[in-house]
Amino acid sequence: MSSYVPGLIWLIVLLAVNAFFVGAEFAVISARRSQIEPRAAAGSRAAATTLWAMERATLMLATSQLGITVCSLVILNVSEPAIHQLLEYPLSWTGLTPSMVTTVAFVIALVLVTFLHVVFGEMVPKNMAFSVPDRAALLLAPPLVMVSRVVRPLIWVLNWIANSVLRLFRVAPKDEATSAYTLDQVAMIVEQSTREGTLVDATGTLSAAFEFTEKTVDDVEIPLTQLVALPPVVTPRQVRAVVEASGYSRYVIASADGAPTSYLHVKDVLDLV
Repeated sequence: MSSYVPGLIWLIVLLAVNAFFVGAEFAVISARRSQIEPRAAAGSRAAATTLWAMERATLMLATSQLGITVCSLVILNVSEPAIHQLLEYPLSWTGLTPSMVTTVAFVIALVLVTFLHVVFGEMVPKNMAFSVPDRAALLLAPPLVMVSRVVRPLIWVLNWIANSVLRLFRVAPKDEATSAYTLDQVAMIVEQSTREGTLVDATGTLSAAFEFTEKTVDDVEIPLTQLVALPPVVTPRQVRAVVEASGYSRYVIASADGAPTSYLHVKDVLDLV
């Protein structure tokens, strides 16, 4: 085996390890609890471990960043000698001096390793985690948790230092990835999904639900005299006639003096008509 082969093998291994940490980092942040929790409740150990990781997001991010940093620092050191040796012989044909050959080989190694690192070590795993976050989290979070437990003392120190810096700037550290949405965010999601055709709201029921939360009792109350009321004694046919005339599904039952006493839902009498 040529002496440069181990260096090239280490280059591939470190790119794969770096890709793992990048993919796991983005997957833990992007995964949705609503998709992971049912799997965990059904007995999936991978889902339960993934939930554990999502609830300790800062620990997982610190582990990922440590792994990415180590890989980034080591990858050029182990690959540059191998690439230099691989290029040394063909570059010697150009008539360059040994020092120039070393410089050119280093520049080529730097450009090549940077390209491989950015594309295959960063962008590909990141895009994969964003495209299928739940599947990526179930696949990558369990081994990331194992790594975090091995280096937990070091991670705890680094995490404590990072949180201390945040507190100096009056920023409260968070350990769990945010997976809940505010009312405005849900409304925006519905609006965007409807616009892109992934959600059908032809009657406007969903949009009206968000608007309804802004209304007060004064906005929706009406006088008793305007209510469509039914007498205490009424037949299913009479109810049907009132439904056909008004189109409502719920009706107030009023006493002889007009005071409401209860209400009737149409579904309670549908099978009697």
